[in-house]
Amino acid sequence: MKQLELWQVYGEDRLVVVDPDELTKKVSFYETEAYLFPSDTDMDVIRKALVEYRECKEDDESLRLYEVLDEHGIPYKLASDAEDYIPDIVLCFPDEEDIKWAVCRMDDLVLGVSDVFTYWDGSNWCEIWAESDARKRTKVVIDEESKETLDRWAGREWYYLRPFTHGYLYRVIAIDGQQVDGKWLLIETGDWAGSLDYGEIVDSKDLDQVRNWVEEKE
Repeated sequence: MKQLELWQVYGEDRLVVVDPDELTKKVSFYETEAYLFPSDTDMDVIRKALVEYRECKEDDESLRLYEVLDEHGIPYKLASDAEDYIPDIVLCFPDEEDIKWAVCRMDDLVLGVSDVFTYWDGSNWCEIWAESDARKRTKVVIDEESKETLDRWAGREWYYLRPFTHGYLYRVIAIDGQQVDGKWLLIETGDWAGSLDYGEIVDSKDLDQVRNWVEEKE
């Protein structure tokens, strides 16, 4: 058995096939000022530095939190637009009014945390963020031993529907945790760099039509 996910990604007409084993978890800090501290950092020390920063900022609007941290020799890292999710990492959001939440651990975050699917598009590494780029995620468990290749020999190569594309069928065991019968997963892959895998759930009654496919014309 193998679990896959089908993501309904904004801007895509078809469902993108994602292997959960290839997902990473990240946190978005886009347009947010945040500081990262080692997991063993005393959070009360950070809170005291933040209070001092806010008091001093009343007299010096140009003051930045890192100046106070540097003065006290507190090690930190300024968060980039996205960071790997490390639950125990200590965070500080200097613009957060509530001091309780201004200093917290990454594990305390509710917003901004997302599973991320990364792929090579032929020239760059691209990311699809589940929380912001995918409208819906469907979990599908398939029987790998039921794999059926839909490719046909066309004189020069094997392909499905069109050159450089390949099709496979797998019997579906469960969808979103519920066992199902008579369902199959159709996966379409491409040979070119950057091509995503696409999937579609089909009923057993439609298998003849799927297997007897007609080549697409340009």
